[in-house]
Amino acid sequence: MKKVEIDRKLYSVVTPTEYTDNIDIYNAHNTALEVGDVVLPIRNPSVDNGPGVYYERGAMVANVVKPSPGYEKDYSYDRVIDLSKPKDIGEVIEKNELIRNIQNDLMVSGKDNIFCLNITQKDTPEMRALKTAINSKQVDKKNYEDRFDQFQNDMRLLKGNSITLSKMISICNGFDIACVITLKDKPDAVNPMGTEVTLDLTEGRPNKNEPT
Repeated sequence: MKKVEIDRKLYSVVTPTEYTDNIDIYNAHNTALEVGDVVLPIRNPSVDNGPGVYYERGAMVANVVKPSPGYEKDYSYDRVIDLSKPKDIGEVIEKNELIRNIQNDLMVSGKDNIFCLNITQKDTPEMRALKTAINSKQVDKKNYEDRFDQFQNDMRLLKGNSITLSKMISICNGFDIACVITLKDKPDAVNPMGTEVTLDLTEGRPNKNEPT
C-alpha cells in the first residue's frame, strides 16, 4: 500500500499499468499514478483542471499534465508513504500512524460544506438515529469519501427513510461512529434474561482505507 497527500486529499498510489490492468478495483477519485519522479492524481477531464492524468471515457491512453515549474515538489514521489516493503514492524507502525494523522487532519479541516440530513416522521428509528449522529458531527462528507467503496450510493441511501443493519454498520464505520446495540428484557417479559447484552457492532470492522 502506498499513500500520498496532494492538495489536501489522500490518494492511493499505483503505477499506470497497475491501474489500467485493474481499473475496476481502483477508485479513480482517490487514486494517483506514478509518472516518473512525480505522482499525479487521476482527473476527470469534464470537471477537473491542474496537474494530473486525464482519461477520456473508454480510452486507455491518457493525457498527462505535469505540474508547472516551481510546483514539482507538491507532486514529488518523495512525498509517498510506502508500506509495501517495510523494513520491520517499527516502520509499519510509524507509517500507519503518519497516514492516520494525515487522515485526521484532513477530516477536521475544511468544514465549508457541512453535511446535513433531513429527518422526517417517515424515518425508521434506526434511520433517525443514524441521521442524527451524522448531523451532530458537523462535517463535510467529501472528507470521508475514500472511506467508502460506494460513496455516491451510500450517500443516496441516507436520503431515504430506512436502512438495513449491515449498511448502517458500514456507514457508521465510514463516519467513525460506533454502532452499539443493547438487548434487554421488556418490562413485561415472560422468562426474562435478567441481564443486558451490549455489543459494539462496528468493533473489529475497520473502514475501507483505515491503516492496519
